[in-house]
Amino acid sequence: MDNHIITILQKFEKPDTTFLKDKECLICLESLDDLESNKFVQLPCKCSNSTYHIDCIIKLIHSGKNKNFCPHCKSIYEIPLQIQVARNQIVPYTEINTNQLPNLAQINQEIRNVQITNLTKIIIIHGLSNSVMNVINVIATRVCVDYDSSTELQVLMLVYFFKIFVNYSNFVYSKNSIEKIKDCLIYSYAFQLILFGFFIYMLTKIKNDSKTTVIIVNNVLFSFADFVYRKSIENKMINTVNVV
Repeated sequence: MDNHIITILQKFEKPDTTFLKDKECLICLESLDDLESNKFVQLPCKCSNSTYHIDCIIKLIHSGKNKNFCPHCKSIYEIPLQIQVARNQIVPYTEINTNQLPNLAQINQEIRNVQITNLTKIIIIHGLSNSVMNVINVIATRVCVDYDSSTELQVLMLVYFFKIFVNYSNFVYSKNSIEKIKDCLIYSYAFQLILFGFFIYMLTKIKNDSKTTVIIVNNVLFSFADFVYRKSIENKMINTVNVV
C-alpha cells in the first residue's frame, strides 16, 4: 500500500529551488532546503506551503480516513484506487493490464463447484446417517410391546422404511444441482421432524419401555450429529468463498 502511495506522490510536479527556499514541512517542521528531490513532494494545490516530506504525507494518510488533503490550505488531492487482480497481488489501476483481470464467469463457476462439492457431502452424510437412524427406528419399533396391537406403530415402521428409500432418491434426484440439494435437505428434515413428532404422540397411546427410549435417544443423537456436520461444512464453504 505504501509503495503505491509513494509512486503516486512522486509523480506530482516537483517545486523549484526558489520555491523551497526557507521552506519547512508543516507536518514535522523540518527544513526542505537540502533534501533530495525524491524525499519530498509538492501537492497539486501548489499553495504557499504545499511541499512536504513524502514520509510525513504517508503518516498523515494513515492517521485516519480521508486524510488526503494539504495540511496548509486543506485542498483535497486524489490517490487512485487499487485493484486486486490476484490473491496477495495489488497494483495501481493505472498499471492494470485488462488481460490479467480474472474472468468473472470463471470465478463464479469455481465458487459454484465448491458449493456443489460441499453440499453433496452434506446430503450424502445426511442420507447415510438418517438411513441408519431409521433402520434402528424400524428394529426398535418392531420389538415394542404394543407393536402387534397398534396399527399406528405398524404404519410408523412402514414410513421409516419409506424414508430410507426417500434418502436414496434425494441423492439421485439432486446430483450436481445446488438448488435441488437445498430443497431435498429441507424436505428431508421436515419429513423426519414430522415422523418424530408422530412418534412422540404415539408414546401417549402405547406402553413405554426401553424400546421407546432407544428410539428417542437414537433420533436425538443422530439428528444432532447430522446438524453439527452440516454446520461445519457450511462454515467451511463461507470461508472458502471469502478467499476465492
